Amino acid sequence: MRRYSVLIAAILVNICLGGIYAWSIFVPELVKHYGYNTTQTQIVFGTIICLLTFTMLFTGRLENILGPRLMIVICGLLIFTSYTAAGHSGTNFITLWLGYGVITGIAIGFAYVCVLAVIMRWFENRKGFACGMVVAGYGFGAVILSFISQMFLNRGWDVMSIFKIIGIIFGIVILICAIIIKNPAGYSSKTVTVTIKYRHIIRRPRFYILAITTGLGTFPGLMILGNLKPIAISFGYKSSIAVLAISLIAIGNTIGRIAGGAMHDRFKASTIKTILIMVSLSSLLLLAGDMTGWFVFLAVIMFAGISYGGMIVNIPSQVADEYGHENFGMIYPVVILVHGITALFAAPIGGYIYDKYDTYRPAILIAGGIGLICLTCFSLVYRRERVTK
Repeated sequence: MRRYSVLIAAILVNICLGGIYAWSIFVPELVKHYGYNTTQTQIVFGTIICLLTFTMLFTGRLENILGPRLMIVICGLLIFTSYTAAGHSGTNFITLWLGYGVITGIAIGFAYVCVLAVIMRWFENRKGFACGMVVAGYGFGAVILSFISQMFLNRGWDVMSIFKIIGIIFGIVILICAIIIKNPAGYSSKTVTVTIKYRHIIRRPRFYILAITTGLGTFPGLMILGNLKPIAISFGYKSSIAVLAISLIAIGNTIGRIAGGAMHDRFKASTIKTILIMVSLSSLLLLAGDMTGWFVFLAVIMFAGISYGGMIVNIPSQVADEYGHENFGMIYPVVILVHGITALFAAPIGGYIYDKYDTYRPAILIAGGIGLICLTCFSLVYRRERVTK
């Protein structure tokens, strides 16, 4: 059927986009062969996430004007441009940052929400199934790219050449998928009337606590995702364990997103968020301690991925619960933007501490402290304000 062709195409697009979570596979190569420091590599990763969320402020409305096909074509061209520019960057940090950081972030912002919106239109009666499949593709993109990239690196390929190949393959795949993806026949965008104004939102401390805890809650996951391969190597593990860790955190990210969405039907979003923060804190404490072996390390990393993925999917649920579905499109982009701004600091802080002290343990402890602050703010201030409002 036509809708399953669209679903497969959407999954393939998201596999290409989800490759950004394999970024840490390239970090040691960039540091060793091109003279970058770890902080610089993490600025690139943080920029991707930040511009992804910033672009989402506009692409929802833009998709209603241009249509999904043109949006995905733009994404494909930008992805090709970004990886190609990164492949020609060499020792030039600005080129690497503009290519892999800025352009890739904008490219993903053009397609991510668009793909999910189209799939929900095709599968109105099975939205959970369809969105779960598409989100799974986003998570498994990092699994696929990390294994393939490490295979090429083991065979002596230069990281710049790998960037160029990825750009060509991803660009072609996304452009082909753009031919398939379109809205269902008879679809027309509906105008939703909002029932709240920004001036009323910004007067309530509850909004700021929600936005701030969104940033603080995703800080640990962002720091680990950007630095994972060098973290594994700094702990004394081989590259094969580092690649497996990247795959497991990506799988955990996917499981967290799917399970988090399913849990929303049974539990309050605020309760789920509290549980996820506690899981993240536990993972960080274990990671900062003296672990007994690689198996424990991989298990902790996977749980870190689950908590991060669950946190990301919990954000829209909590916004919808708090402000209503009719106001979701106005408030969600602002809240998720705080997550993007956090990305500019989370991964680079981890990289900077490693550059300075040759260990990630202080950075992990800082992330744990931030997670504890998040848990305190959310559990006490947010819930108390809800009772007394």
